[in-house]
Amino acid sequence: MHTPWGKAQTKQQLDEGVYWVTTAIHGGLLIEKERAQALLSTRACRIGMPWNDFLAFEQEHAMMVVFYEQPQLYPWIEEELSAKLAEDALRLRYPDYFVGEKAIKKLYLNEDVSH
Repeated sequence: MHTPWGKAQTKQQLDEGVYWVTTAIHGGLLIEKERAQALLSTRACRIGMPWNDFLAFEQEHAMMVVFYEQPQLYPWIEEELSAKLAEDALRLRYPDYFVGEKAIKKLYLNEDVSH
């Protein structure tokens, strides 16, 4: 299988339409576009890179949004820890991801977002 990062050395299906792939030098998640739209928020899908019929989430930074929104897909650690680690990484690399969340809570849910 070819990936945006080169020829896949390994491919593990994590869920329907969701694949963890590795190459000689990199890797990440490939999620079929329709499946990504069903699993992830619009903000998360924007972080993915369109590639053929997939959204590609590279392993260094982008795939953290997937594990933040769907921590059960990261099978190597507990869901709560997966979500926390992913959130920390997202806040460092994609801080704007959370801006929309705060605005929505403030405008539509009238929640305090000062924290």
